[in-house]
Amino acid sequence: MTSLFKATIKPTDLFSKNTPKGKIARVFHFPLMRVFVVVLFLLPAVTFNAVVVLQIIERFEEPVATYIDILRMLITIPLLLMSYAWYCRVFEKRETVEISFVGAGREWGAGFLVATTLVVLFVAIISVFGSFDILQYRPVSILLKNILAFGMGSLLQELILLFVLFRLTEEFAGTWIALISSLLIFSFIHIANPNQTLGSAIMLLFSSIILIAPFILTRRLWLSWGFHAGWNFMQAGVFGMANSGVMFPGWMVTQVTGPEWLTGGAIGLEGAYLSMGTDMILGLLLLYAAIKTGKILKPRWNRLILDPAI
Repeated sequence: MTSLFKATIKPTDLFSKNTPKGKIARVFHFPLMRVFVVVLFLLPAVTFNAVVVLQIIERFEEPVATYIDILRMLITIPLLLMSYAWYCRVFEKRETVEISFVGAGREWGAGFLVATTLVVLFVAIISVFGSFDILQYRPVSILLKNILAFGMGSLLQELILLFVLFRLTEEFAGTWIALISSLLIFSFIHIANPNQTLGSAIMLLFSSIILIAPFILTRRLWLSWGFHAGWNFMQAGVFGMANSGVMFPGWMVTQVTGPEWLTGGAIGLEGAYLSMGTDMILGLLLLYAAIKTGKILKPRWNRLILDPAI
């Protein structure tokens, strides 16, 4: 499995190479403090995106508004990656191997293909039970806007989930504590979404392992991002189903009925038992591969005992 990806990257390759001098510098360079620093570096890209959405697009009518919206996303996606790379070079004094473009297309495409295939399979199963009906189609041109929208949205979530919450927590507390804490934060943040409940947040807690496990195995962004983008795009951007409780204009206008355990109800497919179980199993398989290839880190206090240079 790992031969398909850049399995040579070690977890410690993503550690900061900066050796700060002075008490204040050391405080701000502590892994958990860097959470706030990296967010500051990402803030300009996020602000640019919000300003265009809230202040510019609404002043234009269609189709100009759509053209501006597409341009916004085409600018924001590389801007987010550049902002993160800038943070790593300036603050951590290292190369961003986790977003290296070597092999990126293969990894992103693999994640995207697996996710879209799973969504199509789950929709086919729902259709067999008579719980999925297509009412009409929107213009096919909406697919371009949707793939950019869900690609950008999933990228921002992955940057926060993997590179801010998980990576920096892992550098201090090790892989397992970082995984559990990141899953807890990610899932319970979604409680604020429409139609979400405590129960659906708990289900998301277990299924979201599929978003972090690929990163633990490869130590790169692309496989996780591809899966996240593919799932959201196919579920909401193509089939017009709810995405984590939020409705988006998909290519298909559909009606989903039937029990929530089968369809996910107002939450979307991630609220269905079958999809949740499948995502969790895939995530655990990737975690197992990560364990077998030595990608699991002990907490910092244990690593220092074994090797004071780490």
